[in-house]
Amino acid sequence: MKSPLFDVQELVAWAHGEWTGGALSVSGFSKDTRTLKHGDLYVAIRGENFDGHAFVQKAFELGAVAALVDLDWKPEKGLEGLPVLRVRDTRKALQDIARAWRMKSSALIIGLTGSSGKTTTKEMTAAALSGGGNVCATEGNLNNDIGLPLSLLKLSTETTFGVFEAGMNHRGEISALADILRPQAAGISSIGNAHIEFLGSIENIAEEKADLLRVLPKDGFAVISLETACFNILTRASAAPLVTTSFVTRDADFFGELVDLERGTFRVHERNSASPIECSCGLPGLHNASNALLAFAVARHAGVGAQVVVEGLKRMVMPGKRWEVIERKGIKIVNDAYNANPDSMRAVLKTFVALPCKGRRILVLGDMRELGAHSEALHRSVGCDVATCAPDLFIAVGECATTYMAQEAIACGFPAARVKLAKTTLEAATVLSEYVREGDSVLLKASRGMALENVLNEWKI
Repeated sequence: MKSPLFDVQELVAWAHGEWTGGALSVSGFSKDTRTLKHGDLYVAIRGENFDGHAFVQKAFELGAVAALVDLDWKPEKGLEGLPVLRVRDTRKALQDIARAWRMKSSALIIGLTGSSGKTTTKEMTAAALSGGGNVCATEGNLNNDIGLPLSLLKLSTETTFGVFEAGMNHRGEISALADILRPQAAGISSIGNAHIEFLGSIENIAEEKADLLRVLPKDGFAVISLETACFNILTRASAAPLVTTSFVTRDADFFGELVDLERGTFRVHERNSASPIECSCGLPGLHNASNALLAFAVARHAGVGAQVVVEGLKRMVMPGKRWEVIERKGIKIVNDAYNANPDSMRAVLKTFVALPCKGRRILVLGDMRELGAHSEALHRSVGCDVATCAPDLFIAVGECATTYMAQEAIACGFPAARVKLAKTTLEAATVLSEYVREGDSVLLKASRGMALENVLNEWKI
């Protein structure tokens, strides 16, 4: 798919800025000199711990054709006269440019959010749509007020479907992102306890996520599982028609029957369709199958044929640290350490213990962040789940995991002798090095801030 080309005069108008320099073509946007491409416009963003204006010169040296800078920016010696777009606030200007560019696009724009699984669902949806036309999707999880605009600016005239992820951890963030995105369709992967520290209750979280649905046009559509928590809050928010999915009841528009837990294979019964179709997402567990069913429903309502959707899902490639299966000397490691919250932790535990294992099952679980006053209770709830799963060894990593999670597992009947406490990933790696053997299966999961994947780097087998 061709890169978009941006007209400088339009950029100036959209950003309400002042242009210095001659006429030129901009082929992309970047805020990071490490990933900047020749022809990009470099966006200098001021953050709490950095200032992108310090890298303007380097950006030009690496091939930037222009820079988006604040009005008060003073060029270093030798940079005078280079093409720059001066604005009051580069972050807001980037958002305004992205919104205007999105409004020029003829692509079907689909927004996705959720407490857990939104990046997985985004990847699945992009794959499901891929056979129906060119897809532009969020790269990785660039889903905030900077990442989303940069993702939108990759839309081109050849794009048929745009699939973009919206993330948040504070009230009002989804509304702001939705105003930039202006989706015609939306999907909610789940509602759970993620970021409850800042929103206070699961109902408040649902209301925040529902802001993505509130901007949908009446001729759009929203896809939600009937099993989603706070389902009524979500449905009340949408003026667009509702499309439902379910693995529980055939009353849904798309009903799924799990066929193979390990391969994520399920049978889809589509309302008004004569016969079901078998589909696979390639990832184990009911939670992944549920996300894939949502992606299937989005693609079908976007006009993609059922068999084309099935073939598209087969081509999906997940980003790293999300159920990434690694083999080391006969030991199976499931690296799901990208992030965690109580709901995703519970779903992954259930899946991990249900899969075949030649030897022993070992859990390496770390702290879950942004739970606030609910942290102790929610870590304890996961500890109870650990006891129910009954692994052969539980290694708790971090302050909350070694106290609340480990304590509750033991209180719920899990043998204390099979619990090991580690303050750091290095300590956890040391325990693994002493304990693990060929045939064992190991699960790694924690919040992103724990960087639990470091256990793999420090683990000596």
